[in-house]
Amino acid sequence: MKQTYIRDLAPDSPVRSTFLVQSKERKITSTGAAYLDLNLQDTTGVISAKLWDYSDRTTPAFEAHEVVQVEGHVESYRGTPQLRIRKISLCPQENVDLLDYLPRTQRNPDEMFAALLDRVRRMGEGPLRVLLLSILEDPPLAEKYKLAPAAMSYHHAFLGGLLEHVSSLIELADQVADHYPWLRRDLIVAGLILHDIGKTEELNFTRGFSYSTRGQLIGHITMALEMVQTKIHQIPDFPAALKDELEHIIISHHGKLEFGSPKEPMFAEAMVVSFLDEMDSKMEAVRAQYAADKDRPGDWTGRNPALKRELLKPPKEKAKLET
Repeated sequence: MKQTYIRDLAPDSPVRSTFLVQSKERKITSTGAAYLDLNLQDTTGVISAKLWDYSDRTTPAFEAHEVVQVEGHVESYRGTPQLRIRKISLCPQENVDLLDYLPRTQRNPDEMFAALLDRVRRMGEGPLRVLLLSILEDPPLAEKYKLAPAAMSYHHAFLGGLLEHVSSLIELADQVADHYPWLRRDLIVAGLILHDIGKTEELNFTRGFSYSTRGQLIGHITMALEMVQTKIHQIPDFPAALKDELEHIIISHHGKLEFGSPKEPMFAEAMVVSFLDEMDSKMEAVRAQYAADKDRPGDWTGRNPALKRELLKPPKEKAKLET
């Protein structure tokens, strides 16, 4: 089990730990010597690293997105910690726990998933409950649902991000349905649970985050539609009209054609799913930006690529910076 994390590394201290190779590049010094320029990561951050004594013949083979065992020393380069590597080797697969090396939810995925499953089991008897249980009680799919990020970078871009996003959406949906009791609560809940289920196949998240080949070609909206249709076909007498409405929620949840939705939301429950999805994803983008820029001087954050704007820091963050 990994014991030393990047957040624990202090200047002028020895290092013996495992890290995920985020990037690897062979470079040449001004004197013609080869070296490796690496970015190493774990769940607490990223550190630059250099292997100066590099040789194709003597250095063990490893690639980006693999976990390596590293021995070396922390030094400072232009005021930033950097790892000078003395020895590096590929870490055996059986010793790797994905949660040690990639950004992850601060909540317990098993507990979140159990709460979501309980919420579905408390739904009224009917085809939507049957459909959701057929998905959430499918072991291979459930494991992916627990760990999948909700996005590559824009929001909830960490292990368990999809589940955290959906858990938040379900809480919001119950409040909205309490306020507008004429809405079909179960249809909204089903739409929220299923709207991004294609992310479990669109994204690779076993060694860093990347798009699968099929994910690049097809996209998570179409993939979600396929997954849901497959499950519906296994349920006898699933209402055709309800199937159409659920599919519409999935393909319209981005809200606008220019945001990638083939259709815009055309009935109340589809609008609620789209509105809540946008709000929760943007609030997480704001939260993450505040956290990233907590030590940045001044009243404003850096520019957020998802929101396409800088953000005024909240008073409590300003107070921290001024003390």
